[in-house]
Amino acid sequence: MSNQIEFSPAGWRVAEWSRAATISRAGFYLLPAELRPRAVKIGKRHIIIESPADWLQRIADRGGIPIPQRKAA
Repeated sequence: MSNQIEFSPAGWRVAEWSRAATISRAGFYLLPAELRPRAVKIGKRHIIIESPADWLQRIADRGGIPIPQRKAA
């Protein structure tokens, strides 16, 4: 038995959060502002304070994220 205490982070960097939410870092930045997870800015860094699970539930509750169609070249 281990004496280590397990905890959940209170905030994530964009790359960490994106991995946990199973979206790409580029995909995170392509999200419209209203669909991005809640975050705070500390200095130059954005710290995401909405857990990936909570964000995914919020997206599911609104029926997903529509993917824009690419224009034919």
